Amino acid sequence: MSEFPKFDDVGSFPLPAHINRQAFEKFYWITYKGLVNKSNIFENRGINIYFIDPFINSFNLKLNAGVQIVNYPQHMDMYNQFLRPLADYEIEPNLIDPEKAFIPEMFVLEKFAVEYYERTGNPLNTKLCITGPIELYIKKINYTIYLDMALNFAKSINSFLRKSIINTKYMKTSIVSIDEPSFGYVDLIHIDNDELIQVFDKTLEGIDVKSQFHIHTLNLASIPLQTENLNVITCEYASNKSNKIPKRELEQYDKYIRVGITRTNVNNIMAEALDSGVSFDYLKTIEGTISLIDSKERIKKNLLDAIDHYGERLRFVGPDCGLSGWYSPTVAYELLYRTGKVIEEVKKEFK
Repeated sequence: MSEFPKFDDVGSFPLPAHINRQAFEKFYWITYKGLVNKSNIFENRGINIYFIDPFINSFNLKLNAGVQIVNYPQHMDMYNQFLRPLADYEIEPNLIDPEKAFIPEMFVLEKFAVEYYERTGNPLNTKLCITGPIELYIKKINYTIYLDMALNFAKSINSFLRKSIINTKYMKTSIVSIDEPSFGYVDLIHIDNDELIQVFDKTLEGIDVKSQFHIHTLNLASIPLQTENLNVITCEYASNKSNKIPKRELEQYDKYIRVGITRTNVNNIMAEALDSGVSFDYLKTIEGTISLIDSKERIKKNLLDAIDHYGERLRFVGPDCGLSGWYSPTVAYELLYRTGKVIEEVKKEFK
């Protein structure tokens, strides 16, 4: 293959144990208001202790694990992170004031990137994951989708992206990812496929960055395949090896794919371990939880199978989904590190 797949991740990550979630969320929203009011968020002691420090700690864990394109650690709930600002700064139903659409994590990374560049000589290579318009619509309203309202959600997401994509000497936003985990599992009413394509393209209108469409099933892959602005489809493959589409469909629409090669559905994996007789008390320990991570052999087989199936259409690989469910940053780091080691080893075999 001409270009070996890049190692990236999907956003969510466990908070450090010493950080209280309520305190984190409190200072997250204080940070957001500070950005809206153009105040210096880095001068606030509480913001530094409860938001910035744990966030940078999580980002460094991802970096040290070998992730090539690092998704900012999403410690916030994927819905409230966008629905709350949309409600606070709404100028029309489901349409945010474009000047008040922020992803605070990216502005923290912009400052960290300067220190990283001075230390390494390299720009920080980042990924920006954002909850998609249909996912937000379902969460806020219901499954009956009206095009005009869906387009307002899409325009709002577009504003978040425009305000938060950072490309400087020190930091590159290499990928934006539209997260639509329910897509393909639920029945959407009152909207047809052409209108869904219109909504997804509106989300990325004018965004000059490679884009991923993160879905958990490929049941409705034909819809993102037909979009103009989406470049890469991503899917949960490690947890379901039948979750694939023919390579020729990607070629037909000139799209690419990201494949998950390490399972992240920790509750299912834990249930399997319990059924096999492993003690729950053991699984609650760090060592026990680490034992649930896929073996290098299993990850390698998933990667090789994906390469065999998709060939040069496979552009990104990594864990299936986010890692917040793995409870401990130490465990999440180990999962990323093991995945990265497999990718490195397989890449050497292809040289």
